Amino acid sequence: MKEYCMYLRKSRADVEAEARGEGETLARHQNMLIELAKRQKLSVVKIYKEIVSGDSIAARPQMQALLADVTQGKYAGVLVVEIERLARGDTIDQGIVAQAFRESSTKIVTPVKTYDPDNEFDEEYFEFSLFMSRREYKTIKRRMQVGRLASVKEGNYISASAPYGYRKINPEPKVHTLEVVPEEAEIIRLIYRLYLGGHGAKFIANELNRMGVSPQKSAFWEPPTIKKILSNPLYCGMLSWKSKSNGDTLYKGIHEPIISEETFNNAQQKKRTAPAAQLRPNDKLKNYYHSILYCKNCGHQLKRRLIASSGQEHMLCVHSECRGKIVSSAIEAVDEAVIAALRYRIKQFENLKCKGTSEFSSQPNIKAALAAELEKARRQLLRLYDLLEQEVYDKETFIERSEIVNDRIKMLEAAVTEAEREQKPALLPDKAVKRLQYVIDNFESSDAEEKNRLLHTAVRKIYYCKTERMCRNKPFSDLSLSADFL
Repeated sequence: MKEYCMYLRKSRADVEAEARGEGETLARHQNMLIELAKRQKLSVVKIYKEIVSGDSIAARPQMQALLADVTQGKYAGVLVVEIERLARGDTIDQGIVAQAFRESSTKIVTPVKTYDPDNEFDEEYFEFSLFMSRREYKTIKRRMQVGRLASVKEGNYISASAPYGYRKINPEPKVHTLEVVPEEAEIIRLIYRLYLGGHGAKFIANELNRMGVSPQKSAFWEPPTIKKILSNPLYCGMLSWKSKSNGDTLYKGIHEPIISEETFNNAQQKKRTAPAAQLRPNDKLKNYYHSILYCKNCGHQLKRRLIASSGQEHMLCVHSECRGKIVSSAIEAVDEAVIAALRYRIKQFENLKCKGTSEFSSQPNIKAALAAELEKARRQLLRLYDLLEQEVYDKETFIERSEIVNDRIKMLEAAVTEAEREQKPALLPDKAVKRLQYVIDNFESSDAEEKNRLLHTAVRKIYYCKTERMCRNKPFSDLSLSADFL
């Protein structure tokens, strides 16, 4: 009997629905696909359940495992609730997914339709669905960012949680701001007084711990937490908005400031002028993952430590909020995982050599499908005018429905433009592959400073996650890395 598997993953909309109390998404989707398997009498032998969020394949370990098994032809088909669950990120990721299913002749089974990659029409429809999901994803993200920026410009605080010193309030509908917590605000003022009085972050953290003051989310104050507070313009009444084009931009918030702008500016001036040397004179860098390897749980940099009992060097997160959650790994295990991630990135690029230099072999067909959808939407708009003239629709109904159709026309026009641009052969980025291969070839023989430099040429950040301790049968159990490549 042919074997099938399931792939389950939450979308951003699912997370928002769960927050409204609509139930656990993965369990609901799993029940839906089990019913589908029963109706079609499919033998499901494995379930890939993605519990981490991530737009790219590199950030989704279960998707990586699924693609590896699909490439080997382990399954006759994969059950998903919709095509978009497989890939909604960039063109490279979608090309890899399409190629894996096409070359292994693995079917994609959804409650609406079964896609057979050996069927030319299904293959085109599958790639068209991926293309449209990427367009929709970009449009949604752009609209969300525009709305969020507009809210920030009005002085609203839109982050999910309030920083230390404040609590979130909604004094009016669509007004999101902060209210000062008096006892915590005094601690914020004390931190700034101590810092401007000549004390560093470590001294301030120790002093607060000695006083028995509890931070917001952990048991003890840490120097990085103090530095974040000293860098946050929120405390002087400003809201920060970060964008790729303009960097950080400040807007006046409607919340009450805890410190004056003068105090905040003095602290920033001291940070710029006070030296913060990480190495003693004549010392050399020993942790070659400095400013590269970060904890996925808390976001802080991992530290290099020598374990006296074993004589091995380990990478670990030293922050209190990760104690008992994130465990250390021997640095050799981290090295192996990093090199594996670099090799996987090279494989991603090389997989795009599908039929020579074309990124999608069916790109012209995608363009034709988009053009057909666009023509259909334009005809639909003309019919709306006819119905208005025939007084079948009143003006309000006409306006409401025409807005929907016009939005679809705009999205399809943008998609056609992008398809025309992407129709040009996408050459393999040889420079990127050569750079990654150079890092792999020279990493082991380089000293710490050179390793650090090499890694900086290939990645912005690497995120580390490991929740199981080493055992005899699984020496590197549950070690997961996700990289933000250049």
